[in-house]
This record gives sequence, C-alpha cells and structure tokens, in this order.
Amino acid sequence: MHNITRVALVGGTHGNELSGIYLLKKWDKTSQFARWPQLELTQTIANPRACEHSVRYMETDLNREFALEDLQNYRLVGYEQLLAKKLNQQFGPRGRSPVELMIDLHNTTSNMGACLMLLRKDAFNIGMAAYVKDRMPEAVIYFQDNLPKERKRFLISVAQQGVTVEVGPQPNSVLQQETLELMETMTAHILDYVVLYNDDKLASLPAGFEAFQYTEDLVLPTDEQGQRLAMVSKRLDRRDFHPVEPGDVIMETFDGVPICWEGDYTAYPLFINEAAYHRSHSAMSMSQRIVLRCADYF
Repeated sequence: MHNITRVALVGGTHGNELSGIYLLKKWDKTSQFARWPQLELTQTIANPRACEHSVRYMETDLNREFALEDLQNYRLVGYEQLLAKKLNQQFGPRGRSPVELMIDLHNTTSNMGACLMLLRKDAFNIGMAAYVKDRMPEAVIYFQDNLPKERKRFLISVAQQGVTVEVGPQPNSVLQQETLELMETMTAHILDYVVLYNDDKLASLPAGFEAFQYTEDLVLPTDEQGQRLAMVSKRLDRRDFHPVEPGDVIMETFDGVPICWEGDYTAYPLFINEAAYHRSHSAMSMSQRIVLRCADYF
C-alpha cells in the first residue's frame, strides 16, 4: 500500500460521547498536532448539532448512514441522512476518497477499556494492531472485518482506511480523565505508527499478538409487546472480553430463570449492556480470541 499522509481525526460522530470531542479540543489548544509534521492532519466534529444537545443523534444514528446506496439516495432527507451526504462530500466520495486514513473517536458505556476496532486484516492494519498492542499492553484489539457488507455503514468506510478508537466505560454526556487519557494514548500510538509505516521502519514489531474476532450479536428476549423478559446476568455484567464457556449463564429472566450461552465455542463478550443499543434490546456482541502472526502479512 502507498504511504498514508492524509489523516482525518473525527470526534462527535455521536454527540454524547465526549472523549473524542474534548481530545480534539485539547490537541488543538496545545498544538499537539504539530507532533506529526509528516502527516496532513485534519480534525472534524462530525455531528455538531448532536454535540450541542449532548445526544447520540438528532434523528438517526449518523454512524449507520454511510452505505453507498443510502449516500446516493436523495430521497433520504433526514438530518443525519443529509449530514452523511455532506460528510461524504467532505471526506469522499466513498470509493474514491483522498483521505487515506480516518480515525473515529468513540466512547462506550460498556467496560471495554481502550479498544482498537479494525475493519480489515491487511499489512497496514495488522502492523498497526501489533504496534499499539506492543506499546499499550492494556489495549484490546478487535477485528470486525467479517461483518456483512450491509452492516459496514460506518463513517470510516468513506476513507481509504478507517479505524475506530472505542474507550469505556464512560457514561453518556460525561467526561472522565482516565478515559480521555486512554484515548489520547491510543490515538498518539496510531499516528506514531503511521509515520513509521511510511518510513518503512517497522522492524521492531512483535512476532504476534492476541486479538478478538467478531462472531455474532445476542439480544435480550422480549414479549409480543416488545417488553424485555430478561436482563444480562450479574455474573457477566461489566466483564467485557472475559471468557464465556458453553453452558455458562449469560442472562436471567425477571423471575430468576437463568439463560445460558448455547454456542459451541468459548466466547468473549463485548458491548455488554451498551446503553446506546437499548432500542434493539442488544445484550452483547460475541467474539473469539485469535492470535495473529505479523510474518503472515509482511
């Protein structure tokens, strides 16, 4: 792949996730962007109106409005639908974007720590994951390259390459120092990596690293009226990326009946009880632990 020089940093894709918004403000005020003179860095608050109201979105989730067919459908005229078309013009168009890397900064209410979320397994992304994990051992590397095409409707899909920095737990519309610092550290490592990648100075990458691979999503059971019949088990809540074996209790009905994991593999849940997914009654996503060797990609 050619060098990565045009890099877009984005916060406020969801207006109530404050770490990315304030990290960009902090770096702008302290001239931190000058630390990477080799890169053409831009910063953008994606959904300023949602940020002003401190809500995830005004009408629809902006980070689900970037499917190519939706961007080309001018009958979709909701606020975020039009905003997505505007951002596609700014960063894209999708499929022909001059932006070589987009870093989208997010918070989660789930206890996921500092999580680097990747949509591809190629040399650039594998090297980035290895570099970040080596220098930030507490970081979690999560691949969702196997998501169905129709679900890859994220803002980062507009750019040639895109990654998400997802840090939590942090309540919506709250700013916490520890969470902001984790996001700052991970984002700086990503930018340091890009400079080294461009200069072909990655000889010090570790031989391999642990990561997690998306497998499926689990929802809470509901009745005919759409009311929940169960909740995430207290044995699992706030234990993102901890192993769940087949037969382990993962949910419990309100009258105390346990619901067990019926999969045939050891799963590592994430986005457990994510507040933003309440409308879909999402309980968690599942993943499997994988080990990746850098030599397979370089």
